Amino acid sequence: MRKKLFKKVEPVLYLLPALFFIIFFTYYPFVNTIIKSFFLTNSMGKIREFVGFENFVRIVHNKEFQASVANTFKYVFTSVPFSIIVALVLALISAGNKRLSPVYETMYALPMAMSTSVCAMIFQLIYNPSLGILNAFLGTKISWIKDDRTALYAISFISAWMNTGFNFLFLLAAVRSVPAELIECAEIEGAGFLRKTQKIILPIISPTLFFLIVNSLARAMMMSGLVIILTSGGRQSSASTMISYMYSQAVLAQNYNNGYATAIIAFLITFVLLVISFSFEKRTVNYD
Repeated sequence: MRKKLFKKVEPVLYLLPALFFIIFFTYYPFVNTIIKSFFLTNSMGKIREFVGFENFVRIVHNKEFQASVANTFKYVFTSVPFSIIVALVLALISAGNKRLSPVYETMYALPMAMSTSVCAMIFQLIYNPSLGILNAFLGTKISWIKDDRTALYAISFISAWMNTGFNFLFLLAAVRSVPAELIECAEIEGAGFLRKTQKIILPIISPTLFFLIVNSLARAMMMSGLVIILTSGGRQSSASTMISYMYSQAVLAQNYNNGYATAIIAFLITFVLLVISFSFEKRTVNYD
């Protein structure tokens, strides 16, 4: 009886440490943030009085927050498609195993292994208005990060470059899993590269593409690291995202009322976007 009981309890015991950390570092802070968003707190984070939805109403009418929401969507719809399309093209090119395949596959995937701070420093030098290689190549003197017209798109490009390696690894494995017989049959029928990609490869790898799109959307909506590093803690409103705005309010300004409300609204917007994404799953993803 003891052995049978232990066999039933054993899997739970293995999961308990992970469950503890998930509850303590994810669910507890999340629930705590929801509760405190309905209260007025001081600069020390202590609750003073219940204010209901007052924090949410105030933050929704804040022009800086509205700009951060618009910037977040601009960032999402520029960086996510770019990183996935580039990764897909690289995966299609690299699908055939060749002698030098391990070399260029490693080069394509290398950005995934680099930390956000390192990438930010590298591109800060590239974007430098006087010493940067980009301005030297284009013959311009644009301050890519500080210029309000280019800051958001410059940061979006960095993020897309960083995420391309992750997407490439998944898509390369998916493309190589396509049955060779189907490709050979299509070639015998006279199908070209674009036709094979559209009618055979994309439908088969659609589950992987769907996973990467949803994963990239979630990560992009929560992006803040590059903005915080490159724009002095997210103070530059032209490049501010929802999470960097939350950071500037809660950490820099110690305005926890705005910080809590921003966090909950950012979560709800991201949740709705992901629900919309999953609504397309049955119509666009082929699991056969």
